[in-house]
Amino acid sequence: MNLWKSVSGIGLLATLLLASGCAARSVPPGADDAPGESAEMALEVENHNWSDIIIYLMRGSQSRRLGMVTAASTAHFAFPYRQLGTGGNARLRAHPVGGAQAVTSENLLVQPGQWIKWTLESDLRRSFLAVQ
Repeated sequence: MNLWKSVSGIGLLATLLLASGCAARSVPPGADDAPGESAEMALEVENHNWSDIIIYLMRGSQSRRLGMVTAASTAHFAFPYRQLGTGGNARLRAHPVGGAQAVTSENLLVQPGQWIKWTLESDLRRSFLAVQ
């Protein structure tokens, strides 16, 4: 019987230590990431084109649809900074709805706190990107 009590006591002690170790983390998840890792990037797309345009964030061979900007209007998008990656291979892609001529921006070199403005011209090949 004494053996059973000591085994129960050890099990209880181990459970309490495990629970206190899990509860000891008072920093919210993601707070100890590198600066800017959890920051949001702001993107403004000004569309001078006659077509509605679907905007994608391209990174390597992966793409993520950010949304659509209607003809002759401006739209705002946000995405996590971490989706730009560290290799400098992230780009924006504009694909006209019902059209075949898509355009891809140059590589995005952006720091946390900056924002991107992409102006899409009537001829998409003349579109330009600004980081501010």
